Amino acid sequence: MITTLIAATLLSQNTVLSGTVSDGKKSLDDVAVWLEGGAKSSPITAKIDQKDMRFVPRILVVPKGSTINFPNGDAVYHNVFAEFEAKTFDLGMYPKGQSRSVTFQRPGIVSVLCNIHAEMSAYIVVVDSPHYAKSGKGGKFKFSAPPGQYTLRAWHESGKSESRPLTVGGEPLELAVTITKK
Repeated sequence: MITTLIAATLLSQNTVLSGTVSDGKKSLDDVAVWLEGGAKSSPITAKIDQKDMRFVPRILVVPKGSTINFPNGDAVYHNVFAEFEAKTFDLGMYPKGQSRSVTFQRPGIVSVLCNIHAEMSAYIVVVDSPHYAKSGKGGKFKFSAPPGQYTLRAWHESGKSESRPLTVGGEPLELAVTITKK
């Protein structure tokens, strides 16, 4: 009975996964890193601002079922649209102070554009996992997951990606993720 209780407690504890993403030569910021397999994701609400003629953030990682708000903070009209893997939409033109939203029910990569300002672009990486992160400065990332068998996935806006099996135990993991495949 005590052994079963200890085993159940260990399985319910999350393991910290941290590491660095690189292309084999230099670290890469803004890379989506996540685990496939295991628990299903819980949707969130997030936003991509239209500010200074840019989408901010440029890369956003969200779980499947999440809703993204697209507020226009610029003094000009914008048109937010996407024709890509996880979702096709066109929010039409709207002025400063207005916001439109989209819910993403399928995992995949969404390329977000503005048909008025060709220089504006962003990516939404929709994952079917509650275990994900986006690499920051120096390619560093950190998230947690319960022990189990997963597939570690990573995606960079260049189109390069990485995928490999990963066993998560009870001890913290330090990972080196190299993005090389296109």
